Amino acid sequence: MTDKDIEQKLKAAIERTAPDGLGRLLSDIDNRKGDIIMEKTAVSKKKNRWIGLVAALLAVALLGGAGGIYYGQNYTVATTVSLDVNPSIQLEVNRSEKVLTCTGLNDEGREILASMNGGADLKGSRLNVAVNAIVGAIVRAGYLDSLSSAILISVEDDNAARGERLQAELVAEVDGVLQTAANSAGVLSQYLTVDAGLNQQAQQNNISSGKAALVNQVLALNASLDFEKLAALSVEELRDLIKIGAPGMPIGRTEAARIAEEYAGTDVLDIITLYDVDPELDDPVPHYEVEIRLAREYDYTIHAFTGEVLSGEANITGRASSQTSPAPDLSEPAVTADDAFNKAADYCNATHPELSTYNIFDITVKYDRDDGHYDVEFWCDGCKFDYDVDGQTGDILREETDYRYTPPKTPDTTPPADTAPPDTTPKDTTPKDTTPKDTTPKDTTPVDTTPKDTTPAQPADIGVEAAKAAALKHAGITEGQVTYWEKAQKDYDNGRWEYEIDFTANGTEYDYEIDAATGAVLQYETEKVRTPAGQQGTPTTQPADIGEAAAKAAALARAGVSEADATWIKCQREYDDGRLEYEIEFIAGGTEYDITVLAADGAVTKYETERSKYNTGSSGGTQTGDIGADAAKAAALQHAGLTQSQVTRLKCERDYDDGRLVYEIEFKSGGWEYEYKIDAASGSLLEHDRDRDD
Repeated sequence: MTDKDIEQKLKAAIERTAPDGLGRLLSDIDNRKGDIIMEKTAVSKKKNRWIGLVAALLAVALLGGAGGIYYGQNYTVATTVSLDVNPSIQLEVNRSEKVLTCTGLNDEGREILASMNGGADLKGSRLNVAVNAIVGAIVRAGYLDSLSSAILISVEDDNAARGERLQAELVAEVDGVLQTAANSAGVLSQYLTVDAGLNQQAQQNNISSGKAALVNQVLALNASLDFEKLAALSVEELRDLIKIGAPGMPIGRTEAARIAEEYAGTDVLDIITLYDVDPELDDPVPHYEVEIRLAREYDYTIHAFTGEVLSGEANITGRASSQTSPAPDLSEPAVTADDAFNKAADYCNATHPELSTYNIFDITVKYDRDDGHYDVEFWCDGCKFDYDVDGQTGDILREETDYRYTPPKTPDTTPPADTAPPDTTPKDTTPKDTTPKDTTPKDTTPVDTTPKDTTPAQPADIGVEAAKAAALKHAGITEGQVTYWEKAQKDYDNGRWEYEIDFTANGTEYDYEIDAATGAVLQYETEKVRTPAGQQGTPTTQPADIGEAAAKAAALARAGVSEADATWIKCQREYDDGRLEYEIEFIAGGTEYDITVLAADGAVTKYETERSKYNTGSSGGTQTGDIGADAAKAAALQHAGLTQSQVTRLKCERDYDDGRLVYEIEFKSGGWEYEYKIDAASGSLLEHDRDRDD
């Protein structure tokens, strides 16, 4: 009789005589003791004895014969694997690493498995194949879109060698899926032995044993927290709580979204306005970032433990919010720029005391009137530090740096054992060199300290067309499928020349970095283009474009302004939300106009006006004394001591800022980034900044 015959006979016998779950019962026989309690029925004693005899024979066949060995190897649960993000999914596998069951433990997990017949389609597949399919579905559902998101892999097995091996293999498998999807989510993993108490906690809260273990790590830091509430948090939130020592119970993503929508006044709308909620519990001020989309995007920052609205625009629909007070006027800070810098420097010294003796240099402090924060940047010990400082309170809201402290190694002071035999090598008796020393005076000419041009020499260059071809080949599309080339420019980054190639094709935005010398793909990202209706995709043909002149005419017509009366600030073509548009800004009659015009047909999709602080006069046209873009660029380059041939990524944009028309100029050279603001009327230097190009 073959193994297959045995399997079929055993399955038939089990279906006739045994209740569901016998396979799991048999797998646990070694761990369970006790009497079998049989329910009384009206069946005769003879029949009871016959059933008992069949059951006994079956047990002998299962536990002692070849069928028992086959059954134990193929239908006994050897390992339990769980995958947790916020969806929680559990897989039970046998010793051959074949999936026996696949179960969604919460609503999100069951939604992920819905396209796989509730997990039944994965039964019998190899574990790595099933995990690949599940993680791919989680990525497609958007659960790992956040840069700080994380997935937890837990392997539960009494065989430590097998469990730890599977843990390492599954981490590699999930890493591969994420890399293929160009996803930067973190991968956490743990190996667990079978624990009845942990399994009970997991079952009571509809989570996996792996997530229950993570919750217990939080409780070990703060026993006053509630297990059930912690179980409702995502893996990302639990991970961040552990990082910061679990000081309290966060409000959670759902509550943060509710507070933001109520504050914005969108909670009473019939349409879905919430776009994303991202926990940032490990920031200096723990918070949730909530993004709401209505006519445009609105960003809100909600304190993770108090629920206070830290930033965001109130009442965007015109309905009063129940928050106690209106949003503060952020146009003028209560904290000075010097105080903001001191707050950031003090925070840096407190969190990185080993840097207290180092000098701080290349300091930049800017105030953002939109969110009421100072952006403080400086360098220390060769690393850049970036802080957001609240302009009203001086609180540190965010720290960002690549600095990592490496403790100095403790020198080994143990004296070496002097066990070597005495050196008996004969001494060198060669006569010493008595040649007179060279007494010629040394050259004392001063060293030339003039700063040298550190712009790197350009090696072999494949050219921009070859770089575009390399990107298209990697993306697997033809140039005819490209609907919009956003960028194709050369830059020096990370010690080498490279091309930045950005384009849109078949409803997807592609961002590539191509090695300028070899044509190798250094980095790439893809993102589905979202149209205003919330759908994904763009036309597969080059979009129609009415041109800049026609777009300006459409904007002027909408404003009821003649071209002679307009002072142009900006006319820029951009690709946004799946369509090509012109962003147009101008001033006329003491009013600033901000208008968006569709490139396809000239339709106006955005129209905003505000009173201008800057009087352009009634004569219209261009501003009196406007030096022009070329003169503004020349002024900036002259101040930097550079020529245009020595710089890369030169940008020049005319803008209206604080009551005057200015030119904002940016460029890179010799490992530095330069930013200038030039008065458009006089050519005088208003602001300048030089920072390390990181």
